[in-house]
Amino acid sequence: RRPGCGRGARSEDASVLLRRGTNEFGGWIGYSPFSFVLKGTSKDRELFLVELQYARTLFATRPLTLKYMTEVIPLALEFQPTQIYLVDGKPLVNPAGTLYAAGANPIGFQANFGRRRIQPFGNGSLGFLYFNQAMPVIGSSQFNYNITIGFGAQFFARPGRSFSVGWKYHHLSNNYQAHFNPGLDSGVFYVGFSMFRAR
Repeated sequence: RRPGCGRGARSEDASVLLRRGTNEFGGWIGYSPFSFVLKGTSKDRELFLVELQYARTLFATRPLTLKYMTEVIPLALEFQPTQIYLVDGKPLVNPAGTLYAAGANPIGFQANFGRRRIQPFGNGSLGFLYFNQAMPVIGSSQFNYNITIGFGAQFFARPGRSFSVGWKYHHLSNNYQAHFNPGLDSGVFYVGFSMFRAR
């Protein structure tokens, strides 16, 4: 029997290799402990996200695997302090509280690198979130576009199962569809779990 052709080798291949047409079902939770100023200008905000994800492997080669992703966001929480802004020379008080949202990221892609049990990846997505009130300040919009770019690692612990850890830049903006568009930039740390079904 040739080396690498035994039962252990086949089990390892099944756990690591994503093939074209493989369907992936999973979810993740993420948290950003603070916001920062990049494209957006909103400060001192926290963001918590719960997402359900479907992915399909578009192609798989030895150095690179590309997956299409779509996500449903059943719950997003934005935590904000009381803040005072000057608008046209007059103070505007934005009250403290927790804002709730739901939405989706219908367009997303992820590239996994290598074929080992631990695979680094980069990903990005486009979508939206709809909040229960104007976010991030009074006079902005309940509807916000959602853009993410991130990286992490996917761990194939057993055949048909994996878990992921990562970080993503998360930007929210109403694209000037309201009077104010301060935007919100967050750095989201997240963990996720996936199950696979081959074509």
